[in-house]
Amino acid sequence: MSPPISIRDSFAEVEWDSLAHTMKALDTGVDAMDPRSRRLRTKAGLVRMILYDKLRGFNGDNSLDLAFFIASVKTIRGMERDFDSHRIKRGEFLIFLQLLLQKFGRQRLTVKKPRDMLAEFGRMKGVVENGHNPL
Repeated sequence: MSPPISIRDSFAEVEWDSLAHTMKALDTGVDAMDPRSRRLRTKAGLVRMILYDKLRGFNGDNSLDLAFFIASVKTIRGMERDFDSHRIKRGEFLIFLQLLLQKFGRQRLTVKKPRDMLAEFGRMKGVVENGHNPL
């Protein structure tokens, strides 16, 4: 008999597109109408839209850009602080974001260095134009 699968493990096996659509349907839990709560609701909506677009675009190669990972961690931790300062119970939206961070942590992190990539393209451009073998 196999041990039961934890929520974290089952969440890690779900496709990115399914996670994106699930996140879009979640309630943020911010219902008050005061200006601070409306700003928090707007911020949660923006985070939801940005993550929805990013998650739909993942190609399934089990890699994640390091800059996106760090920005996600900072943003989600900031949202947790905002929810705590507004004394809003951590509902399904924040729990989903925390599980998403766990899934991000299981991905292989990649680093994109634009300057190195541009230098390499510049070097290869001259080689190909002059008819030399790049190797």
